[in-house]
Amino acid sequence: MPASFLRPALRGFQPYVAGQQPPDEDGWVKLNTNESPWPPSERVLTAIREAVDERLRLYPHPLGLVAREAIASYHGLRPEQVVVGNGADDLIELCFRAFAGAGDRVAFPYPTYPLLEPLCAIHQAIPARHALDAEWEPPEGFGADPAPLKFLVNPNSPTGTWLDREAVAGLVEASPGVVVLDEAYVDFAPEDRLEMIRARVPNLLVLRTFSKSYALAGMRIGYALGDPGLVEALDAVKDVYNLDRLAIAAAAAAIQDRDHHDRLVGYVVQERAWLADRLREVGFEVAPSATNFLFARPPARHPAATLHAALRERRILVRHYDREPIAGWFRVSVGTREQHQTLLQALKEVMA
Repeated sequence: MPASFLRPALRGFQPYVAGQQPPDEDGWVKLNTNESPWPPSERVLTAIREAVDERLRLYPHPLGLVAREAIASYHGLRPEQVVVGNGADDLIELCFRAFAGAGDRVAFPYPTYPLLEPLCAIHQAIPARHALDAEWEPPEGFGADPAPLKFLVNPNSPTGTWLDREAVAGLVEASPGVVVLDEAYVDFAPEDRLEMIRARVPNLLVLRTFSKSYALAGMRIGYALGDPGLVEALDAVKDVYNLDRLAIAAAAAAIQDRDHHDRLVGYVVQERAWLADRLREVGFEVAPSATNFLFARPPARHPAATLHAALRERRILVRHYDREPIAGWFRVSVGTREQHQTLLQALKEVMA
């Protein structure tokens, strides 16, 4: 479409660019988009198969009620404290619709999830970036920012770092507007902040996804937890049917299969430590991680762009950053041991 037809605010717009997605089963070692190294629970696959019947001619429940009820039950909440969406990205966008209008500030640390920047442009909000400090933590002034909408990804991506309860609670308490705590990776961290939802903190929303620790990135299921007033606001602005019948069935089955979830998380945490040690052995600087990926920087004598290109030639994908303050860093998803050994062997060959 010719640029002349775009809204003036979107001319020169830079959209979010997802990590490379090569064709499925095409021989790539894919460690660039933080997907699960394991398949979904068999209970989930069974639930999806059972949902594929003549009922697909009917619209799903507009609130995804079966999924909401299952999620609420698991977390010890009421269904009116839960809203579901087409991945956590859908819920982030709903927060913009509900809480930040044109000309409003939207505050977030930097670097963090890069979807926030283009959403500010789409909604004509003013991005208020707060640079992370040397320890990859938000600066003191972040909590006091008067923005009506504020995002904190914890654990953060791409740095993998995690803030404890005191830090998060202080930030929420200091914030006059809505704080969206994105816990997409929290199952791989020491603990979550759901006790603040149970305590009915009025300006806090917690986001979760089924993409990482439930191995359902392809289903696009996310949910938010919060005060019923905040949930009602998101419901008011969401698309009518933002979760289809198969996704609703998958979400309910996934959150009820704790054994599969816990085994997957345990594997990732253990394998994360193994891979971090191996990367350090070949000279990488590796930041502490509370996620299903590692944030790592190669030795100075091996430029990251050169390494990244050499790995890609060998059909190995990792995420490479070329913008400050994280230029020269990689984000490496935790995959299978076989994938890691392939990566390490390729690094040794290239760096020799």
